[in-house]
Amino acid sequence: MSPYELVPSSPNVSSCEAVTKHVNLSFKDGNIALLAGKHYFIVHQGLLCRHSPVLRTALEAIENTSNLISLEGRPVLEVQDSSEDISYFLIALYDGIPNLSFNAETYGIISALLRLTTKYQVQRLRNDLIQGLAITWPSNLATWDAREAAMFNYNGTYDPRKYTPHPMLVINLARSVNAPELLPSAFYDLSRSPISHTAAGYTAPGGTDYHHLSDEDLFNLLRGREDASRFLSTFIVNQLEGRKPSTNCIYMQVGDHTRRRFCQFAFENVFRDLLRATNSLVCDRSCDPLFAIMHAEMIYERGDGRVLRPCESCRAEFRVEVEAARDEFWHSLPEWFGDIQVTVWG
Repeated sequence: MSPYELVPSSPNVSSCEAVTKHVNLSFKDGNIALLAGKHYFIVHQGLLCRHSPVLRTALEAIENTSNLISLEGRPVLEVQDSSEDISYFLIALYDGIPNLSFNAETYGIISALLRLTTKYQVQRLRNDLIQGLAITWPSNLATWDAREAAMFNYNGTYDPRKYTPHPMLVINLARSVNAPELLPSAFYDLSRSPISHTAAGYTAPGGTDYHHLSDEDLFNLLRGREDASRFLSTFIVNQLEGRKPSTNCIYMQVGDHTRRRFCQFAFENVFRDLLRATNSLVCDRSCDPLFAIMHAEMIYERGDGRVLRPCESCRAEFRVEVEAARDEFWHSLPEWFGDIQVTVWG
């Protein structure tokens, strides 16, 4: 049986000994004592039943029990979750999650909520949580680009780990709560890190919990990383190596034969610059093919005089090919990283 199919049960007398009431989440008019670990919460049965079919079934079973255990005169429902996680869960049930931030600092709360809303089948809150996570782990390329643009710290350094939880955590969470829509972007994010770091596992700064991928997901990561790298190599060769000017190239129309190869020389410079970037000589995101493809266009858009700029016709033609390549790359992620079945992607 899946852990998310387990139904809470009626406690025995010993489990109610030496327990403490959670003051901030206990209500005078509450009619059920929810016991989690060494704490109990006096809450409203109607609220639990309205939002969770699993808790409704458990509460109906308690009503048919002859030997009821009570706390403060209320029947007790015991759940096998930590009191801290249950406190987050109850706050979300009562107040919703409109002010919850989805970042690295709040990941512990978010993961607890997603696990419990899945376990207790609170579908509305579960959907809201997944939509919030999808801002950082999106299913479309435009949102990914917006996410990446926000990953720079105060001195202009790309620093995603400062703002987002480690993708290994997200992959394992998505697996445990059956949220495949979060997986492709999380796998891609992780694929940009050194494989040796991923294979060694992850422990959060100041934490003690050790996290690692399953053997199957480590294989999926390696395979997807190889496919992504091959795509980038093919793009460089097909679109930049020996690239010819556009048929509408303005330099091809002039009588000065010395300028007719201007755009071709410009693209050769882009080709060499991109090769240096992917070898970490000019760019610290060398294992990021999506960025590298976009960087091919950004090189001559800098306008700082350090590179030759193709004419507008040649640039426009290349821009279309860059956008098409990035779109194809993005749509390939679910297949590359383990043939992930996502209903809507891209």
